[in-house]
Amino acid sequence: MARSDHPSSELAIAEASGDLETLIRSALFIAVFLMLWITTRPFPDLTNLPEVSVAGDLTNQIGYSMLFLLLATWCLLHAPSRLASLVRPILVLTLLWLALTVLTSWEPALSARRFAFTLVTIGIAAMVILLPRNVRHFGDLMAAAVLIVLAVCYLGVLLAPARAIHQATDFLEPDLAGDWRGVFGHKNEASAAMVIFIFIGLFVGHVRSVAIGGLISALAFVFLLFTHSKTSIAVLPLVLVVSVVMSRLRNPLTGIALALSILVAFNILSVGSIYFEPVRNLLDTVLADSSFSGRNDVWQFATDRLMERPLTGYGFSAFWGTEEVVYGMSGNAVWANTAGHAHNGYLDVALTVGIPGSLLVALWLVVLPLVDYYRSPREAESAPLQMLFLRVCLFAAYASCFESMLIESGAVALFLFSSAFAMRLLSVTRAIP
Repeated sequence: MARSDHPSSELAIAEASGDLETLIRSALFIAVFLMLWITTRPFPDLTNLPEVSVAGDLTNQIGYSMLFLLLATWCLLHAPSRLASLVRPILVLTLLWLALTVLTSWEPALSARRFAFTLVTIGIAAMVILLPRNVRHFGDLMAAAVLIVLAVCYLGVLLAPARAIHQATDFLEPDLAGDWRGVFGHKNEASAAMVIFIFIGLFVGHVRSVAIGGLISALAFVFLLFTHSKTSIAVLPLVLVVSVVMSRLRNPLTGIALALSILVAFNILSVGSIYFEPVRNLLDTVLADSSFSGRNDVWQFATDRLMERPLTGYGFSAFWGTEEVVYGMSGNAVWANTAGHAHNGYLDVALTVGIPGSLLVALWLVVLPLVDYYRSPREAESAPLQMLFLRVCLFAAYASCFESMLIESGAVALFLFSSAFAMRLLSVTRAIP
């Protein structure tokens, strides 16, 4: 009797162990993305004058640090070799350059704190993609996390509209009254998250459930429309078209050239419009607001400041919001120095880590993921996953011509890092995260 029970007992123990490990993987994965999108301070009050402060959110820092330690412990025990495969030379070079700009920063202590937090974020982004057991598990976890965030956003709109919808009483931007923002602090951040949710919904529809995937995409699309964010609404269909075209192009150089040529064109139309008169005349002809809602004032101010420190910039994440900028700089535009960012991710990065740093970041987060997409094996199981990450990278690349989504955007940056790491993983191994 004892001899016959032994195999079944071992099987039960193995199954229980496997269930516990899956539970841990799932809990950590969902915790990361709820921390990313809901944060520790959802539905912020925008009616008060924001303080000019360089201090970070202590609760947020503690939360991310705890997640980092938990993920690091799990990865060291389960997937150290796969984690090591994500470290590529361009990433090392980029981080070294960013560290250099900490030393040359005009606010070294501020840059050091923010660089340390960014390293934690990058580490989390790399480790979290190793948690799902397979593509279907990844789809299940993403669906669960996104549905929770969407539910909280819609409940906020219904039950606490003063905190989930921009109001005329907002201190900084009362003209945004009526635009939905959900749990996020700004409608542009909310709209970027909704675009990513639409991509996730399309992915879930392919790998798990058409009904659930369709529900996610539909809820996110409706919310996106009510944010009235011109950039996200315009870039969404472009990314969908470009990603499909790229998937059907056999020549990698043609696909990469297509994606990058659009990126260059957008930057010429945005920041380039303040320098190239023919571009400015074209925009005046075809657009009702060729200033892109006043962004040209910010671009002019930012480029003027960049030319003063083009090599290393002002220091990692140490420009916008600092007292020197808010109270000590005005330039030709008397309000641009109070902006939260440059409304162009590439210009924003260059302003803080110099032009070389901006090129390195673009190479790591934009160019190499496109290369990795074509290097990855064309397998039916991984194709939807590749398409999801490609779309995230394309969206961040294009939207960053008018917003800042490369490093410091809470709703996008971590998922963008994860997408770049995942594209790398898919290109060097057949193991699916």
